[in-house]
This record gives sequence, C-alpha cells and structure tokens, in this order.
Amino acid sequence: MMMNSTKKISMKDIAKELNLSITTVSFVVNGKSDSISPATVKKVKDLIKKRGFNPNSAARMLRTGKSKTIGLIIEDNGNYFFGNIAKIIETEAHKNGYNVFLSSTENNDDTAKALINKMKNSSVDGFIITATQGIKEEIDKLKKENIPFVLLDRLMPEVETNYVILNNYKGGYDLTKHLVDNGYERIGFISIHDGMSQMIDRKKGFLDALRDASKPFPEKAMLEVSFRQSHEEILETIKTYIKNNPELDALFFATNYLGVMGIEAIQQSNLKIPEDIAVVSFDDNDLFRLLTPSITVAAQPIREIATKSIELLLKIIKKEQKQVTMVGEVIEPTVIIRNSSPKKKRA
Repeated sequence: MMMNSTKKISMKDIAKELNLSITTVSFVVNGKSDSISPATVKKVKDLIKKRGFNPNSAARMLRTGKSKTIGLIIEDNGNYFFGNIAKIIETEAHKNGYNVFLSSTENNDDTAKALINKMKNSSVDGFIITATQGIKEEIDKLKKENIPFVLLDRLMPEVETNYVILNNYKGGYDLTKHLVDNGYERIGFISIHDGMSQMIDRKKGFLDALRDASKPFPEKAMLEVSFRQSHEEILETIKTYIKNNPELDALFFATNYLGVMGIEAIQQSNLKIPEDIAVVSFDDNDLFRLLTPSITVAAQPIREIATKSIELLLKIIKKEQKQVTMVGEVIEPTVIIRNSSPKKKRA
C-alpha cells in the first residue's frame, strides 16, 4: 500500500499500514509500549521515522501534561557568548525531543518580565534564564508555581535556585595577575554598570589581584558604561577615557563586546597594541584570535556551560532533580595568553 507523501500522516494511517490497532500505535508514540513486543515497537518506530509522522503537540500535551518546549531567555542572541550558548542548548534539547522558544532581553527588565509571562502562557515545560536585575518577583513566582527553571550566567543572590555560572571572580583575578606578572602597573578597567553578579565578581577579582600585588588603582582608572548606550556613544566614551588617562599601560575589558569596541577606540586614538598599551578581555571572540596582535582573554567554556544548563533543566522537568533542592554548577574559566599582553619591556 502506497501512502500519499504530501498528505499529513496520522496515527490512524500508521496503524492501517501496519495492520495494527490505533491503541497499539498510540502506546508506542507515547512511550507506553512495555506490554508490546519489541518487533512491533520497532516496526511502528521505523514507519513513523520513514513517514515523518509527528503527533499533534496540543493533543500530546493533553495526554502527557508536557509541551516538549523549553523557554530560553538570554541577554543578546547576537552576542558571541550568548549566540553560541543558544545554539548548543537548542541542539541538545532537540536530541532529547524538545523544541526551544528563544528570545533576548537586551538586559531590559520589562522585556524579561514580558517574555517570562508570554512563555508561561505558551505552557513551556521549563526555563533557562539569563536574569536581568529587576525580575526577582518573576523568579519567585516561578518557584512558588513549581515551574522548572535554571539561571544561566548570573545569579540573583537573594534567591535560592538552580544555576549554572562561570567563576567570574577567578577569571577577573587570573587575567589581572597575568598583566601584573608581565610588568604592567597602571591598568585601566572598563566594564558595564548593571549591578549583576557576573560584573560585580569580575570587578572584585580585578581589584583583589591588584591589591594582592600592592598595585595602586586610582578611581579615575575605572570606567563603567551603560548597556543601553549606543555603539557610537560607548566608542566615544572609551576614546575620551583613553585621552584622559595617558599614563595607563594596560586595559582590562570586562566583556568581549566592550573589548571589540575598545580595540576600535584604541586604533582611532592612534595607539598601538601592545607597544603603547596592552589589552586583555573577559570572554573570547573569534575576532580576538584573528586580530594582529591576537588578544589575551579569560575564556568561558561555552559548550560545558550550555550542556550543563540543559542537562540540569531536563533533570528537573523529568523529576530526577527536585526544583526546591538548589543545585549550583560553577564552571572554571581559562586564561588564553596571546600577543596583546607580552612581558613589558623595561624603559
């Protein structure tokens, strides 16, 4: 019997072609095939794959209580780090039979709140969330409603929940120590002023490394820009900062996108890396490997972070891990030494 390939295939069609009952096919589709012979299960699964049959998601949800969809809320899917995180999470979710509902907050509280509510209304089975600063109430609601979720990349210190983050403090400390060990003494720090945990920890690591090395750090050597400033505004702010701090011999950029803009500002200021000023950046970027000179970074193990996030969420969804039992994964960064921060030549 030949089936029309353009027709939408149903369980009834699968059952008819194999001369089986719809109930038998339904049991196989819904993973309730313990009482069915392995040979029959294999025949059903092979034909399902061959015919491209997909059970109706709404009907499946009524039967199982699961939408097989995960809500992924990140800061910016155009960013190197978050874009790659999203790609890996989506791949791993698909391997486990889940689709991903992906959106970006642009670090905006109102956008984050709207996305969480929209995805809840779409009945996602769980969330992976890069939190913005002002969504504590929404996170508390998810906990009270027992909706599975994992915080990614940043903590909300006042909320106990499951999370996968980087050891941002260690990355900040080790990257700064590398500069100090290579003879740099007047190091500037350029970051985002947003009050989130990852930025606070990177800054603390930087300052503690300088303190431990007994290196002075004047207040004017700190620059914190707003996430909401345009590219052009941040570029001009960094250029002004460089002009007003001619004594600096190195710059530490706290994010990769600030690093990219900072390199542009340095070039427009007619300075050379590393001859005039050394550069390091938190988080890697393809551009940093390809530039001449290549840029020293504290790299985040993106695949490990993404994989652990989706694995933890799926354990909670499948009730292998209780949402109320806090599980925290802290991933270690790696300093990759390149050509932008060589040992400083003595004058």
